[in-house]
Amino acid sequence: MVYCPACSEQQDDDKSFCRFCGGPLPGRDLILKLRNEAIALASNRKGKSVSESHSETQKTIAAVQANGNNGSTYKIVNNGVHMTSTKLATDSLKDLMHDI
Repeated sequence: MVYCPACSEQQDDDKSFCRFCGGPLPGRDLILKLRNEAIALASNRKGKSVSESHSETQKTIAAVQANGNNGSTYKIVNNGVHMTSTKLATDSLKDLMHDI
């Protein structure tokens, strides 16, 4: 199912025009492409890299909270995992927007 961009009513995927307001609908090919992109992005979010990044963030927060008042300086190391997963998601969205 797709939603009309003009009136937000739910439509069948194979329709070209909204049955409520008559506005044009995005089309089946675009909807399938958007769904596939959403599935790919969701799998990236559920993937190992996001979990590792979250884990590293939690470790850093715990270290700062545990030792924050003793005057020590902390060296926070960027392992690049978060940056890589963010770049992949951004590039995927750029490709999607370029094709529209």
